[in-house]
Amino acid sequence: MRKSSKKGDLSEKSGARNEEGCSFSWEKLIEMKEQNTEFFAGDGFKRLRILDLDEKTKNIHMICELGRKTWPLNFSKLEEIHQMIHQGKIKPIPYEIDRLLPTWGNFITGLFNYLGCRHPQ
Repeated sequence: MRKSSKKGDLSEKSGARNEEGCSFSWEKLIEMKEQNTEFFAGDGFKRLRILDLDEKTKNIHMICELGRKTWPLNFSKLEEIHQMIHQGKIKPIPYEIDRLLPTWGNFITGLFNYLGCRHPQ
């Protein structure tokens, strides 16, 4: 298992609360890509995996089980959504995320569910 970097978790740097059980970070996404980790979309039907991570632009591409590649999603947008969930501003459901990032709700919900990201009670 990889040790965390000395710089710390990116979500901690940006002020997001690192909730127990939530493993969201750029490093975790890199690990998922390297291991070809599959997870289900928010609807629980479509399998996804991270196809590409661009270190320079911090863009993420995902691919579904049918071989369809997504357009790029910037990590800063993903981080904003993550912060909003932990602050209780939105729930991690596709409908609410789609309002902020159209067409990404189902994929982001699935990713956050896989990483253990939950809305505070």
